[in-house]
Amino acid sequence: MVQHHRDVSDGPRRPRRQGTDGGGVPRHHRGGRGDRAGDHGDEHRADDLRRDHLEDLRGHRRLSRPGRDAGQAFPIYLTVVAGLLFLAFAYLAVGQAAVNRGGAQTAADASALAAAQDVRDQLAGQWLKVLRDPAKWQDVFDGRAPVLGDPCARAGELAARNDARLTACAPVGALEYRAEVRTDKSVGRSVVPGTEKFRSTASATAEIEPLCTFQLPAQGAAKAPLPRLTCKDKVWDPKPDDPSGLPGPDDLFDVHLADRQER
Repeated sequence: MVQHHRDVSDGPRRPRRQGTDGGGVPRHHRGGRGDRAGDHGDEHRADDLRRDHLEDLRGHRRLSRPGRDAGQAFPIYLTVVAGLLFLAFAYLAVGQAAVNRGGAQTAADASALAAAQDVRDQLAGQWLKVLRDPAKWQDVFDGRAPVLGDPCARAGELAARNDARLTACAPVGALEYRAEVRTDKSVGRSVVPGTEKFRSTASATAEIEPLCTFQLPAQGAAKAPLPRLTCKDKVWDPKPDDPSGLPGPDDLFDVHLADRQER
């Protein structure tokens, strides 16, 4: 069976517009010069190009400005970090020097105390030798009794125990001894030049303080007992035949630091 088709339309067909788009795109949106005269003039195309160019420039500025800011800030950041690191290492060097000086002072204190304690022990021994002659006691308590041993030998031992070397040791008056030391170890390497060769020195003075008082018997008193010895809050009645009841060196004298100097 043959079917016949017939075009049906509501009215007369409108003529097709010129151009490949058939007139479906408005003339002000078409590119180029338009599909027919008057559709898209050169002035429209130039305006579009200028507008697109300006938009591209704005977008480029928005994208490039943060990058330029970051690039300018990076050297400043590096400078700040480098400065902070230098300060940290400088504070570390100061701490190392403080520890080194502290070690030197500890060694000096120990050395001076050791020398003074050695003298104290020798003076206590001299007092025992003249125990039966009270007239000589005061010379012992004033430090005028002979000291035969070398107190500085003991001071050198204490300095070595504290990683230092005794550089000077001598009496300062009858009942004082002064010691000077230098550390064996240097401050160590640091950002401060020369610290790897620097060794701290320190000095200290120790004092020997007599603690006892007594009253001598009246002259001409026959077979008078030995004077009573008062040492701070303790009272002693010395008996030469009973050594266990006699005061010891730390009862007769007190040893302490007299001053403190360091550099």
